[in-house]
Amino acid sequence: MKMRSLTLVPVRLLRVVVISAKLLLVMLFTLSARDLSGQPVPHHFSGITALPDRTISLKLDGSVSNMFSLTGTVSNQFRQTFDQYVVEATTNLVNWIRLAVLLRTNSDPNPLGFQDTNATLFSQRYYRTFTNHLITALRKPTGPFAVGTLSRVVTDASRSNRYSLPTNSSFMTTFWYPAEPPGAGRLPCLYTDRAVAGDRSFYTYWGYSYQWTSAVPWFVAHSTADLALAEGTSRFPVILHSHGWTCDRRFNSQVAEELASHGYIVVAVDHEDCHATVYPDARGTRYVAPGSRIDYALLLSRIRDLQCLLDELVSLDASDPLLAGRLDLEHVGVMGHSLGGGVAAETARLESRIRCAALLDAAIDFSFYSVLNSQGLRKPFLAMNSTIPLPGIGDLSSGSQRLFTLATNDATWLKINNTGHFAFSDWAWSVDMTAASRPGAVAVNACLVWFFDTFLKGQTPAFPTNSQLINVQRK
Repeated sequence: MKMRSLTLVPVRLLRVVVISAKLLLVMLFTLSARDLSGQPVPHHFSGITALPDRTISLKLDGSVSNMFSLTGTVSNQFRQTFDQYVVEATTNLVNWIRLAVLLRTNSDPNPLGFQDTNATLFSQRYYRTFTNHLITALRKPTGPFAVGTLSRVVTDASRSNRYSLPTNSSFMTTFWYPAEPPGAGRLPCLYTDRAVAGDRSFYTYWGYSYQWTSAVPWFVAHSTADLALAEGTSRFPVILHSHGWTCDRRFNSQVAEELASHGYIVVAVDHEDCHATVYPDARGTRYVAPGSRIDYALLLSRIRDLQCLLDELVSLDASDPLLAGRLDLEHVGVMGHSLGGGVAAETARLESRIRCAALLDAAIDFSFYSVLNSQGLRKPFLAMNSTIPLPGIGDLSSGSQRLFTLATNDATWLKINNTGHFAFSDWAWSVDMTAASRPGAVAVNACLVWFFDTFLKGQTPAFPTNSQLINVQRK
């Protein structure tokens, strides 16, 4: 992503100097009045006030109006996504620090306010922000850690012909992890590869507007690429993630960022049925036609991906430049959405290296999982289910209900009220957004943090009290 920082575009830098009790305001360039019906307006400072207690009140503004020429429902939903404002400060114009990351709903016409309560500590203070629109559909992670992210290519020499490349035995993975706070001048990374976000067939196959392929390629995440892992804790528990059928590894980025902010390393895989994947080399972007097969061979391939990843984690913990020595491979969990939920359950059954499993509106076909059908999953698991049937498929909850019936202990089964299948993915915040989907997604996050804190960290947190949780059954 090409970004322009105000350090490089000084005509858009509002510089503020506080000298004793006197405020000196210097603006080198003033943007024209904001026009909500016109072209987008870059991020900028629109006001500053020195308060009687010597704190500084800042106002920031900008407009995403008409950035993508969206219409109808898509336009309305896009205006409910957010724009990030990164505010930085310095006392000497040399050593900058990140002061805050602010979110404003794109439909909000009011300037964004921020009060710098630390300004009283300094004789002078300068501020800057990026001119870029940093649009995101996702809420900020709620945990105490900043979130870093990186991608790695994993190779399984025992298989080949992946994505119709006869010699290919490799697949992409992405990690989200607890990180040291990003330094000044660092922007959040792209939400996903633009070639993946721009895949029209993915949206239209699931019955949504291709207009999203104009906006989503420009979305950013709340994580920053290649940050150092957080200091102070030697190792972090690991959670593997298996995406839904024909989805991709970043389709649950919001869940991954949330868990990483609470002290977990989350690793997601692009399975062979993912709609698109981007390699960092000559293999480039590989697309998979929508409606790919669901058969036993596919499920075995997905399970093998997770097993191969478990093997790879040992090597990464030994020698990876960022991850070495930080992966707690004695405390590994797995989660999966939709088809990935069944894969997660079966992988947890097969793998002694996995301690527990979280199933997000799991699709479990017991004709493929006969042992699960007869014996269940004899490990702790959490099964969360939608209440709105998936069009053309129906209610998916019977599979996880069967697992709960067979369980004797450490099992939780529930539903998230007024939510559909995609409320368990990032689409709860944008493409499939409803009045209930975002609160439902927050409830999903709360349950996941509770579950993994209990069974990977050995803590005793209280069970979530979100009002969206219904039909809760626990053993």
